[in-house]
Amino acid sequence: MGSVPVMKSYHQYCSVARALDVVGDRWVLLIVRELLALGPSRYSDLKRGLPGIASNLLADRLRTMEADGLVARREAPAPIGTGVYRLTPRGRDLEDVLRALTRWGVPVMQSGPSEDDAVQPQWSALFAGLTLTGTMPEGTQTVIGIETGDELVHAVVRPDGFEITRDLDGDADVTMRGPALLVGGLLSGLLSITQAQKLGLTVDGRADVLTNLVADHPTHPGATP
Repeated sequence: MGSVPVMKSYHQYCSVARALDVVGDRWVLLIVRELLALGPSRYSDLKRGLPGIASNLLADRLRTMEADGLVARREAPAPIGTGVYRLTPRGRDLEDVLRALTRWGVPVMQSGPSEDDAVQPQWSALFAGLTLTGTMPEGTQTVIGIETGDELVHAVVRPDGFEITRDLDGDADVTMRGPALLVGGLLSGLLSITQAQKLGLTVDGRADVLTNLVADHPTHPGATP
């Protein structure tokens, strides 16, 4: 894949600084986001999920992340026949970092996307996966369909984790269709289903399942600690 780019360092013997030496460069955490959202991905998949990144910069970031032990690349068998990137266990450990950033960033999402902002459904699905796990009974799962544009994705939420897929085997428990702002408002608990529907969100299926899942989660504004 060529030489590994030399990245800047803070040259500080501090775990925060050392961590930022690895993940502080622009696009690195967003590449982690895409791999968390969609699992092992081709270069073209990552490029599609990262609108605005230059092709050579994505290649440089992937080389550096591979050298730092965050991602691994393997050749996929036919019919894919190209390199596929996946998170290593150390890269997967950044899930908690993304979860904290997801919750911290909710207040700055309330203005909605600007006309220049890209919107992709896997980002809303990842929001669901990162924020709604942990309160469900063992052995259960909730499948949430999310369509914020022309594509439908599903977040399969379990007590101990989540999976995001475009190809669902079976039906979703509940499906939301509409602007990402309303989807995020509902998933974060800032909007009730009734409020979101009045603003234009379509909710099909068992809305009560989603209501209970959001209300029971400790990040919900009205949740009981």
